[in-house]
Amino acid sequence: MKMKIINNLDLDNTFTINTSSLFILNALNFLLTIIVLPKLISSFGIAGWGEITFAQIIINYFIWIIDWSFPQYACKQISIFEKNEKKRNQFYITARTSQLILFFISSIFLSVYGFIFSNNQLVYNYSVLILFGSFLQTYWYLNGREKIYETAFIQLLNKVFFAFFVFAIIKKGDDISTYFFYFGICNIITGIICTLRIVIQYDETLKIGNFNKSIRLIKKSFMLFNSSIIGNITNSVIPFIISSFYSIENLGIYNIADRVKNISIQILNPLSNSIFPKMSRYYYNDKEKANKKFLNLLLIFSLIGFFIFLILNINLDFIITYLLKEKVDGINLIARILSLSFLSNIIYELFVNQYLIINNLYKEINKIKLLVLFTSILIGIPLIYYKGILGAALTNFTYEITGLLYAIKSFIRTKNKKYFSN
Repeated sequence: MKMKIINNLDLDNTFTINTSSLFILNALNFLLTIIVLPKLISSFGIAGWGEITFAQIIINYFIWIIDWSFPQYACKQISIFEKNEKKRNQFYITARTSQLILFFISSIFLSVYGFIFSNNQLVYNYSVLILFGSFLQTYWYLNGREKIYETAFIQLLNKVFFAFFVFAIIKKGDDISTYFFYFGICNIITGIICTLRIVIQYDETLKIGNFNKSIRLIKKSFMLFNSSIIGNITNSVIPFIISSFYSIENLGIYNIADRVKNISIQILNPLSNSIFPKMSRYYYNDKEKANKKFLNLLLIFSLIGFFIFLILNINLDFIITYLLKEKVDGINLIARILSLSFLSNIIYELFVNQYLIINNLYKEINKIKLLVLFTSILIGIPLIYYKGILGAALTNFTYEITGLLYAIKSFIRTKNKKYFSN
């Protein structure tokens, strides 16, 4: 049965290299994360980590603007144009110019935000470095060419560089702005490496393209960006509600538990990222056959996800004790609830990324994301107000399940409809 499933997915040598390399690189990435995180929490304290978490939420909005929808939209286009060098190069130039426009817009607004609303303007001044590094990191191109292991290697380098700064320079009592300064430097270094790799190895042209074409591309991919930003707003709702009703320290505690969930999600990223370009081509060529492959992929993800869930819960006490040296009541229960969210999240993301996005069902995605957003607000405000960060974990689990159920409904309703290219 298992061999039949794998064969039905046509996992060739490229996929095998991508996946096996990614698992190794992600394992190293994971080790760096669990080594660096306790040092950061110790250096800045739980309250300081809460302040960093809150600032990251704001900064991430501007990173998402620069990314636009290109991690999915542009990756899919590069994959489709893989054999057409002229179209691929033209699209690359247009997309990069689009991101350049978005970078300048984001940098201006981030600087204005820091000047008006922040008591620590240096945090947002240094974060412009992070935005520039994000602009340079054209991972969607490498992923579209099925060079996903190269993306993972560059991201690992980023973690290595940052870990060096954390252990060699950052010390207890430092202002939180130092975190953003060194993080920005690392982003720029790895962004330059990524850009040089694409230009030198893959012979793409590094130049500014036609602004009218770039603006049209931004407009054309807006629906997918809109769904992404709604999803990102949803991820921000819980931290905003926690910081409104409780202390920034509570936000830091919740973020630590949430990081355990996100680390678990990252374990499956190699498989998900490796299969996306292939699924894009499968659906482009034959939707009926692609649906069968998608269902096989769904089964594989469910089995792997359940295995990770079991391992995580067996070792959860040890993980929490390692990350958080001081005792915090209730954090283990919060982490266990979020581990249930992990299970529903990986299946939900599979429906969105490997089916809805690829099939250009952007309106469906927007409906799902809006439903999830409203659920998080309507459920989150009373639950967090009365139950604190336990209520935050329950809110997370509720909206993950809501999104999953609607995504399944969308798949059932559209699976036999004709594929429309975009």
